[in-house]
Amino acid sequence: MNFTSFHFVFFFFTTLVLGHLLKGRPQRIFLLAVSYYFYGVFEPYYLILILFSTAWDYLAGLAIAYRRQWEQNGGSRSLIARLPARFYLTASIIINLALLGYFKYTNFGITMLNDAHPLGNTVFAFPAESILLPVGISFYTFQSMSYTIDVYRGVLEARRDPVDFALYVTFFPQLVAGPIVRATTFLKQLDEGYSIGKNDIIVGVTRIIVGFFRKLVLSDNLAPVVNQVFGNPAGYGTLDIWVASLAFGWQIYLDFAGYTDIARGVARLFGYEFEINFLYPMAASSITDHWSRWHISLTTWIRDYVFIPLGGSRVGPIRTYLNIGVVWLATGIWHGAAYHFVAWGIWQFVMIAIHRVYGLSALGQRMRETGGLLYGIASRILLFFCLSFGFIWFRAPDMSTATLMQGRKFGFENLNESFVFNSKLLSLSNLHGLKEFIALLILLWVYELFFNKYQLEYFWKPENRKKLIGILIGMLYLIIAMTPAETPNFLYFQF
Repeated sequence: MNFTSFHFVFFFFTTLVLGHLLKGRPQRIFLLAVSYYFYGVFEPYYLILILFSTAWDYLAGLAIAYRRQWEQNGGSRSLIARLPARFYLTASIIINLALLGYFKYTNFGITMLNDAHPLGNTVFAFPAESILLPVGISFYTFQSMSYTIDVYRGVLEARRDPVDFALYVTFFPQLVAGPIVRATTFLKQLDEGYSIGKNDIIVGVTRIIVGFFRKLVLSDNLAPVVNQVFGNPAGYGTLDIWVASLAFGWQIYLDFAGYTDIARGVARLFGYEFEINFLYPMAASSITDHWSRWHISLTTWIRDYVFIPLGGSRVGPIRTYLNIGVVWLATGIWHGAAYHFVAWGIWQFVMIAIHRVYGLSALGQRMRETGGLLYGIASRILLFFCLSFGFIWFRAPDMSTATLMQGRKFGFENLNESFVFNSKLLSLSNLHGLKEFIALLILLWVYELFFNKYQLEYFWKPENRKKLIGILIGMLYLIIAMTPAETPNFLYFQF
C-alpha cells in the first residue's frame, strides 16, 4: 500500500481510531493484522515470505535463550539445548541471507556467470529466472536478523510472545522502506504502553506534512528532468547531464526522506518514536559527514553488525581500509543487484578513504582550522561534484549508460568507448527549462541549509508554534497546488 494513495488515507484513519480504542494484547493483535493487510495489498504471496522469516527468527531467538538458560542453570539437557547458541544464530543468518539472495541476487549471479564463461553471449548462455522481488525484503530481513544477533549477544531478551515479535518485524509504517528499527528500541516502547499526548500529535502531524511536501512537491517535480535525460543521455550535452545527475540526487533523497518522515509521523501517532533516518545530508561539508546523515538506520546497522565485528578501526590501517571497503561493497550490493550498484559502492569507499587520509594529514587539519567560510563553501561544492558521479551509477539502468553520462559530463563522447573530446557537448543543451531547473537546485540547497540550522525541534517549541503553523499551511498549499497528476511510487520500494 502506497502512502500517497487514497486507500492508505482511509486505512490510516480507520486503523488509528480502532487502534486507540483497543488496549493491551488485543491492540497488538489488531496492529499485527492490519500490518499484514498493509503489506499483502502489494502482492498476497509476499506474506508467505515475511511469515516464514518472522517464524524462523522467533524460534531461533527462543532456542538461543533455552541454550543460555541451560548453560546458567544446568539440569537435564533438552534437544534444543544440546546445540550451541552459535548454531541457531548461524542458521538464522544463513536462512535470511539465502532468502534475500535468491529473490534479489539470483539473476545478477546468472549475469556474472554468463560474463565469466566463453559462451555467455551465445544461445548456450544461462537464462535469467522469472523472479518477482518482494517489496521491502531488504529492510525487514535486516530488521529481523538484527533481533537474533542481539539476543545472541545478550543485549536483548528473547521475546516469548510471538505476536510481539511479529509486530516488531511487520509494523506497517516502516515495513516497506524503513527506517530499519532495532528490536531494543521497538520492544521497549511496546512494553511501556501505547498512549499519546498533545506533543505527540504535533510532532506526528508535522512529520507527515513535511514528508508529503518532500515527496509530492519537491521530489516528484524533479522526476521529469531525471527521467528525460537518463532515458536518452546520448541526446543531451554536458550541462544537461550535470543538472540531471544532481537532480536525481535530490530526487531520491527527498523521496526517501519524505517516506521516512511519514513513517515516523504515523508511528508517533500510534505511540512509537523511531530514530531519525535523514539529518539534512545535503548540508554536509564532507563525504564522511554526508554519510553520518544519510540513511542513518542502514549505515549504523552495517557499522554495528558488519564493520565492528570485522575489527572496525581498532586494527591496523590496512585492515581498517579493507573493512571499510567490505562495508561499502556490501552497501552497494544491498541497494541493487547489478554492476552499477557495485561501482556506486566502490566509489563511496574511494571518496571516504581519500577523505580519511586527507583528514588525518597535517594539510587537512590546517585547512579546517584556517579555511573559514570560503573553505566551507568549496568543500560543499566539491562534495556535490563527487556525489554526482555516484548518483549516475545509482540511477543509470546499466554500466554502459553510466559511463556514457560520466564521459559527457566532461565533454567526452563515452568514457567506455572514446576519450575523444567534443567541444560541442559543452555548449549543447536540449533540456527544456534548463535555467529553471538550475534555479530549483539552488533553492533546494538553500532550503536544506535553512532547515539544517533551524530543525523541526526548533519550531516545536511553544514560542515558535505560530511559525510552525505558517510553514505547515504553506506546505499544504504547495502540496495541493504542485502535486503532479501522476505520482510515482516511492523509489526505495525497489530495494
